[in-house]
Amino acid sequence: MFQIVSRRSLSAILPGLLVALTALPVPVAGVQAAARTRHSPALVVASTEPQLGPAQDAAFFQPFTRATGQPVTRRAWTGALSDLEPQGGGASAWSLAFAEDSTIRAACMQGLVVHLAGSATNPDGCGAPGLATQLVVAWDQTWRDSAPRWNDFWDIVRFPGKRGLRRDPRTTLEIALLADGVPPAQVYGELSTPQGVDRAFRKLSQLRPYITWWSTPAEAASLLSRKQVLMGSAPREAVDSIATHDGQVRIGVNADMALSYDLSWAVVAGQSAERLGRSRDLLHFIVQPDRQGAFVAAMPAGPSGSGHPAALLPMDVQFWQVNYAPLSRRFALWLRKAG
Repeated sequence: MFQIVSRRSLSAILPGLLVALTALPVPVAGVQAAARTRHSPALVVASTEPQLGPAQDAAFFQPFTRATGQPVTRRAWTGALSDLEPQGGGASAWSLAFAEDSTIRAACMQGLVVHLAGSATNPDGCGAPGLATQLVVAWDQTWRDSAPRWNDFWDIVRFPGKRGLRRDPRTTLEIALLADGVPPAQVYGELSTPQGVDRAFRKLSQLRPYITWWSTPAEAASLLSRKQVLMGSAPREAVDSIATHDGQVRIGVNADMALSYDLSWAVVAGQSAERLGRSRDLLHFIVQPDRQGAFVAAMPAGPSGSGHPAALLPMDVQFWQVNYAPLSRRFALWLRKAG
């Protein structure tokens, strides 16, 4: 469970990207059906990661439109599964969804997205890998140069100020245990016990008066860029997207003991047959190696890390697939008591 990996490992998953789509039939006309699709309604891509939109436009959506005549538009998504409920199959229906792998898997289990072909890296066919990323400690470097760690995150005496945390039990409970001294390799074993869950919530309660919650990567980045928090948990790509050219915003990143997780693509269920075919064409286009390479090249360059390989805790998707519902209820109850 505990491993040493590089900051971004998208290149490592490129060979397996096409395998998940082998059962998706591509129409004979494929991406050369420009005349047929030129006047089709836009395909709608819903994403919980709007900060990646410009890179996705450059690498995926604009080239796809040039090749096929099929327009593509983006929509911000909070990750709420209710938003994926059948929308009548009309022109405004969502075509693809891009989100955290655990969100895509939950949608898959509820039949809200299409099952793709299984593979060694994607045995249940729930989504196609899109990006390997991290949830890191990010902080305002105008406050200090040296990188804080999760235990510093809880040290209000030495480092007074607000903290940004995700309003979700995923990653937040893991961070609480890491800050409480649980070794990374034991985090999910601890969370699998009632005593471990109690321990995580006790640790959160210590920090409760100082927490400013965020729900989307854009919110996490905004808290940091507007100096509303001294430090916060944040997706690495969200931190990378913060503009720093004016010298007023200096955000540092400590990826040591970060949580690594995957973002995945999925085809939204409930579309008309014709629209479903075009949505599949778009996903097939996105996962081509040359398009993935273009995406990596278009990604924003963010602040550098500590200069040595970071020790990451991979997010356990299977754990959250089983435990997300009960821990979400416990988290919601804790938040109400906090209010």
